[in-house]
Amino acid sequence: MADAPLPDGSTLAALDLGSNSFHLVLARKIKGEISLLKRLGEKVQLAAGLDECGNLNEEAQLRGLECLKRMAPFVQGLNENQVRVVGTNALRAAHNSDDFISRAQDLLGLPIEVIAGREEARLIYSGVVHTSPKIEGRRLVIDIGGGSTEFIIGEGKEPELLESLHMGCVSYSQRFFPQGQFTEKGYQQARLAALSELLHIQKAFLGLGWQQVLGSSGTLKTLALVIGKGEFAPLTPQSLRSLEKDLFNSKSTQSWTAYGMKEDRARVMPAGLAIASAFFEALQIKEMHFADAALREGLLYELAGTSTELDIRDRTINSLQERFQCDPLQSKNVADTAIHALRQVASNWGLAHPRWENKLRWAAQVHELGLSVAHTQYHKHGAYLLNYADLAGFTRQQQQILAVLVRTHRRKFPSLEFRKFSPEHQLKLQRLARLLRLAVLLNHSRPDQTQLDFTLEVNNTNSQETLALRFPDGWLEQQPLLLTDLAQEASWQAAAGFELTYA
Repeated sequence: MADAPLPDGSTLAALDLGSNSFHLVLARKIKGEISLLKRLGEKVQLAAGLDECGNLNEEAQLRGLECLKRMAPFVQGLNENQVRVVGTNALRAAHNSDDFISRAQDLLGLPIEVIAGREEARLIYSGVVHTSPKIEGRRLVIDIGGGSTEFIIGEGKEPELLESLHMGCVSYSQRFFPQGQFTEKGYQQARLAALSELLHIQKAFLGLGWQQVLGSSGTLKTLALVIGKGEFAPLTPQSLRSLEKDLFNSKSTQSWTAYGMKEDRARVMPAGLAIASAFFEALQIKEMHFADAALREGLLYELAGTSTELDIRDRTINSLQERFQCDPLQSKNVADTAIHALRQVASNWGLAHPRWENKLRWAAQVHELGLSVAHTQYHKHGAYLLNYADLAGFTRQQQQILAVLVRTHRRKFPSLEFRKFSPEHQLKLQRLARLLRLAVLLNHSRPDQTQLDFTLEVNNTNSQETLALRFPDGWLEQQPLLLTDLAQEASWQAAAGFELTYA
């Protein structure tokens, strides 16, 4: 099950570390709905700090950290259940994003999750749908960010098609308008590049269709204000062509500040207009209205526990089981055994929070995922799929955790696999892996009903961290195959620095 929803009256916070801007939204949960308390946003332009080698330069990192220093006081005192901090395209792309994330986490005192493009799209759709009037039929939602543009078609609260393309107002500004100098040639090149990107999704999106188009993000908000001369107006092919003519004549978007555009957005607006013009053409859009919600609102609704009746991650795991034909009974038995084991040692091992039970249960449910690829080394195939698939509801780190648990659930215990995680998480994940390995062993014969008649005790005082497994008197002696498996498992765990005893 998902973590328990927060009670009414809880304060919630969502911090979006975008490629162009950082945004913080504070809200309170009241009778299942979200009441906004405060919005903060600053232009940071992380994406502008990506060098030719794909590293985030120190100047851009310092801009981000200075912004977070100003935002940090607003989230002090809130625990991890009340706050989500996510990074998007720039942090996905930067080879050294871990450096910035480590410094930012120290400053905030909160974990930062880097989310995949389609997960970003899903959260954008959730934010828009929860704050827009209900309609019959499908919506197309588009969000132009600093480093990527997200496209989502959905009906009601359910997204049906999600894509994230590598084109954003900051990255395209860097590429086609260096030093902020506008040229008509650069504009046309930016537009053609966007049209080329859109070829990847054009057929699928036009095939599904929609009844309404909504645009979110600061770029589309600015375009709607400029078109309406200070009031929100719908975007149309004709109005976008009018803005293009104005831009070609004036060679600048500076005059648009008269209609509500912020000064610091002027530099990225030619690229934003080129992207909008391209997707209007490629997707044959007739009219788009601005929706004043996006990723951060989606985060708030998920924090509040009102986004869906079933945790989206549970639905994703169920979908994986069906898609890769995991044995449902075996998955259930292993999961039940693993959770039974965890609950006996959770307090002593620092695993009492529901998030650890969730991780162990999900890993158990898909531990045989790789069998759909090949039986030989199927644990490695499963880990690869979990690492690189688009898993709705999961962050990049959460996928890495599932992958390492599945990777280490059988054969030798590869301790090096855990070094990619922070020191505080390494031991806890190794402990989860030990429990999953035992659950798999206890269900090796694929029984109709799993064996839950056992006890576990832990001793954390010695260097090997002992785990003692006990069965009813005389039972284990009647299980020669399990005895052999446990002897081998004890040997593998000993080689990794752990002790397993059994009787």
